[in-house]
Amino acid sequence: MRDELAAVTLEDQVEAVTALAERYPLDLGRVAIRGWSYGGYLAALAVLRRPDVFHAGVVGAPVTDWRLYDTHYTERYLGLPDEQPEVYAANALMTDEGLSGAAETVRPMMIIHGLADDNVVAAHTLRLSSALLAEGRPHEVLPLSGVTHMTPQEQVAENLLLLQVDFLKRSLGMR
Repeated sequence: MRDELAAVTLEDQVEAVTALAERYPLDLGRVAIRGWSYGGYLAALAVLRRPDVFHAGVVGAPVTDWRLYDTHYTERYLGLPDEQPEVYAANALMTDEGLSGAAETVRPMMIIHGLADDNVVAAHTLRLSSALLAEGRPHEVLPLSGVTHMTPQEQVAENLLLLQVDFLKRSLGMR
């Protein structure tokens, strides 16, 4: 997995969907993915790089560029950014030039981020939104005022889940 954070974990998700479809009657034209933190990174990665499999994504507090995340976590998997800039670029959702490895097919994305997040700072989401906007890709951004990496308030968490379900229904044509 070293140096291939994106490719390995994304392929795992594709294989899981394929395996489930072999066992259960799934509508493979309406597959969505949802995640938070690393899972948010993975959800965005799936929608951007494998829109043939994933048709919508809910992306919570995603790391968009590993150069901007905690070194003690990142360097364990990707090495040092100054020594392996190409590895960091290959594993980023976006680079300084824009979206990294994004397919031409466009899928909707809801991006959620706590503005008081001190783990994955909100700048990740703002940069991703800017890159998506520059390429004309549909997305919604839901900033959570006063929320850190995850909301501790039960009512807010419940309402947040309801908003996500509504987004997925709209995005997958289930209304």
